[in-house]
Amino acid sequence: MPKTPGLSRAAGRIAGLAVALAGAAGCGAVTVAAPSGMVATAAAAELPNAAEIRYVRETGAAVYRRAPVVERTRGFVFASAADGYGMCLRAPAKDDGFDHTLLVLQRRIVGSVSQVEDDAAILRRSADVAPCRGRTDWVSAR
Repeated sequence: MPKTPGLSRAAGRIAGLAVALAGAAGCGAVTVAAPSGMVATAAAAELPNAAEIRYVRETGAAVYRRAPVVERTRGFVFASAADGYGMCLRAPAKDDGFDHTLLVLQRRIVGSVSQVEDDAAILRRSADVAPCRGRTDWVSAR
């Protein structure tokens, strides 16, 4: 995607997320499933760095635009070079409960993420967000 002068980095990310969400809704993109056999490991206890927290916060703001409260897991739900680095997001659902999203980073983030490098998977299917339900380590994502 060519860079447009004056387009802020955040606006570019939001545009990229809109494309990803449109694809997840069945508009031509391939659906990515959550890694199979996701088991909480010692690596999953790693805490995200400031750049990863910022990325998750901005993604949560884009995914849950109208939600007054967005939360993320304190640490990674799973973390390995093979499966990626998963963090959960949630916001109150219209009915009781929460709407969950699993954000899978392909690699740890250092610094900023350009649109070209932004290859995180945003998973929203019920089966994909199973690792997010029943957790107690939620903190504000805003």
